[in-house]
Amino acid sequence: MNHSMGQSPPEMSERPPELNRREQNKALTRQTIADAALDLLRSGGAEALTAERVAEAAGVSRRTFFNYFPTLESALNVPMEVFLNQAVAQMTGMPAGVPVADAALRAMRDSIDEDALRPVAELFLLSTDNPQLERLQLSSWNECAERVLEIMREVSDAPELITTAFSHALLGTGRAAFLHWRSALDGDLSPASLTELKQCITDALGQLRDGFPAFVHAPQ
Repeated sequence: MNHSMGQSPPEMSERPPELNRREQNKALTRQTIADAALDLLRSGGAEALTAERVAEAAGVSRRTFFNYFPTLESALNVPMEVFLNQAVAQMTGMPAGVPVADAALRAMRDSIDEDALRPVAELFLLSTDNPQLERLQLSSWNECAERVLEIMREVSDAPELITTAFSHALLGTGRAAFLHWRSALDGDLSPASLTELKQCITDALGQLRDGFPAFVHAPQ
């Protein structure tokens, strides 16, 4: 995908506007609900996950839960949201003219720090051998693909089919790296294992960017 970043980036020295008190309270409530969903998942598995239980654990009403999250999946998707927001900040800070595929790879690579990666990895590990949670995870990754698609539409003038294919390929490649880390490398949440996961993601995205040269040069 050879298209370039089509918009000039904002000045990196500009600071985002500070949240007012109401916005801070809303952000805190949203994070409290997301944390409660993850805690319930840790303690009781996918069977414990209902909107009512998450709302009760967070100290809010069921109605408030749905004011913040349309689905349970979206509440569990907050760690991935945080990661994507970091990647978006990296992408919008790149100079105009950088090929979109390169910009996406750099943004993902530069956004992978242990604090951002750990909760995403934990959710992935919790879904092991749990078909219900695996479905929840797949739904979350699909939501992320749609979010990436929105971003790609803003930064690229590529045709819609190419933009859609690239966005879903990007997230699919990232998920494949998680799958490899979990199964082939016996992934866990130790710093060493998270470093391996970061390398898996970087290597997989590099293959996507370069057109999977490992296949082209594979021995016959």
